[in-house]
Amino acid sequence: MSQRITRWECDAKLSDMVEHAGILYLAGQIPEDTAADTRGQTAEVLATIDRLLAKAGSDKSKLLSVVIFITDMRDKPQVDAAWLAWADPQAVPARAVLEARLLNAETRVEMVCVCAR
Repeated sequence: MSQRITRWECDAKLSDMVEHAGILYLAGQIPEDTAADTRGQTAEVLATIDRLLAKAGSDKSKLLSVVIFITDMRDKPQVDAAWLAWADPQAVPARAVLEARLLNAETRVEMVCVCAR
């Protein structure tokens, strides 16, 4: 018996979110406003995650894991500040923060998530 796979916001390269067996997989989400500082970019990405999860009838309280990529580990306090203002303190997911080279020099943060529906 095959289980249904649902894809949201697809283009030729990727789907922003895919659901299989009640689990939502979000592709790496990056900010559109790359002129913002790291905290602003982080807040924008978190808002995008909220929007995507809502499309599938889920929300941040059901996040299972989040991997956050940042271009400079010295910016982690800004990421953490935006995260703490956003996260559900009663349902924090497993989380990792890694330093990485991202799409371009202006993109400071990218997040990949797995969430229960």
